[in-house]
Amino acid sequence: MEFKIPVSELQIIISKLSNVVKMGADDITSMIYIKADNGELTFKATSGFVHVIISANNFEIIEEGKMLCKLRDIKGYLLKFAPLAENYGTEDFHFVVKNDEGIIKAKTLFPDSKPSYRRLKFDIFNLAEHQPIKPFEEAQLIVNSNILKRGIEKVLHCVDPKDVRNALKGLKVVVDNNSIIFVGTNGIKLAEDIIDVNVDIKQLSKIFRHDLCTVLHLILEDDSQVLISFEGRQVYIKSDNMYIVGHLVIGEDYPNYKALFKCKESITFPRIDFTDSVITAMDVLDPEDNHRLTLNFSGNELMLKNDRLEISHKSDDAFGSELDIDVNGIALASVLRDFTGEHLEIHFNKDNNYIIFKSKGDDKHTALLTIVRRR
Repeated sequence: MEFKIPVSELQIIISKLSNVVKMGADDITSMIYIKADNGELTFKATSGFVHVIISANNFEIIEEGKMLCKLRDIKGYLLKFAPLAENYGTEDFHFVVKNDEGIIKAKTLFPDSKPSYRRLKFDIFNLAEHQPIKPFEEAQLIVNSNILKRGIEKVLHCVDPKDVRNALKGLKVVVDNNSIIFVGTNGIKLAEDIIDVNVDIKQLSKIFRHDLCTVLHLILEDDSQVLISFEGRQVYIKSDNMYIVGHLVIGEDYPNYKALFKCKESITFPRIDFTDSVITAMDVLDPEDNHRLTLNFSGNELMLKNDRLEISHKSDDAFGSELDIDVNGIALASVLRDFTGEHLEIHFNKDNNYIIFKSKGDDKHTALLTIVRRR
């Protein structure tokens, strides 16, 4: 096996596959599979649950073949090269594989001296460990990558992949007519983000595993078409030169969280002032006391406090309702980050153990936060 590939192209591929490979493992999940065949050069990695195949766009195949190697044996070395620009850097990597050994050759140019010639040896492993992936078939859902990445970014922080409840280990994706709804929760906080979109399919509801969502958010290119197909617990995704296969969470129903959004009372207050004060409080919250932060809305005054800190905001007008609760300040800061607009609304019922956040006049993003029991 022998091929050449531009430095910048391979570095992008290696960086993307690094989000899948388990660098500290010693099995197939620590390796990348490279195949040069039928005029194509592909790179594949797997975490065991997420599989990613990336096809190179620019390359020269000198001799067809395939190989399996540990990513950690070559990653750090390859990423240190500077792509060729004018008369400095390296143009391409030259891979040569013979028997059980691989060699990466490189010629690096310098502006004021002769070039250097570099060779790195690395081990080749048994190809029998590689398992083929089912080819992509017909797309059931086609969506822009910006929509997927935005939805994942706004709700994935609420998902705990170690949760004992299988349904909560993933991110729920719902297509409802001309909207895609993304939902994530760990039982302490919840975020829902609704994005208007035109798609062919009108109704769909799936729970994507946390690891798959993380990979999609990290490696999908901006503003690219994403084709998605579902079969049983598998989800197949194609975008640009990438093919991604992951798992869904099946067999359990997602909680009926929508019913929790119906509250009788609400308070409106300036978003930026409130968010800034919450962020200011982060370093003085007590981790042994559940990062407790008291929120008190009374009359025209908003107080944020704990045993060490007190922050006061006064408004020209009274809030209309009163609220005195304790919340986890870290969780509060995390759900506030995705709101926009001048004003926030807290919706609540007196007997509930949670509060709801929305931007005033905007129902596209909603967050739920549970209340911490008073000492």
